[in-house]
Amino acid sequence: MHKLINHNQERIIEVQLTGLCSMEEFRIFTDELRAAIASFPPGDQQPATLYDFTDATIQTQEVVAAMKALAEHPAMIHRRVAMYTEGVLARRQALRISENRENMRVFKSRVEAIEWLKTV
Repeated sequence: MHKLINHNQERIIEVQLTGLCSMEEFRIFTDELRAAIASFPPGDQQPATLYDFTDATIQTQEVVAAMKALAEHPAMIHRRVAMYTEGVLARRQALRISENRENMRVFKSRVEAIEWLKTV
């Protein structure tokens, strides 16, 4: 499952992922994320994205590959993306997703992730 929250003033789209994500759920999430990005109020810079993997379980290789492909999609590579989780295995998956992105980082806490997003 997922939940998207727009923090318009901070220019952050927050994504909370919980449990195990199927490919169908991932497709729905992708559509909702694109809609959230497109509907974000105009500003000096693109909104950043904050992913909360705290309550997510380890995802299937198919879903991780789809997340990595989304992260590397040309429409997404100009955005700053921070992911956070305390789980060691979930962090390894997040690092795999972000391995080819200079503007994507993985953190252990929400506070660290937000601080990095705000240092533009």
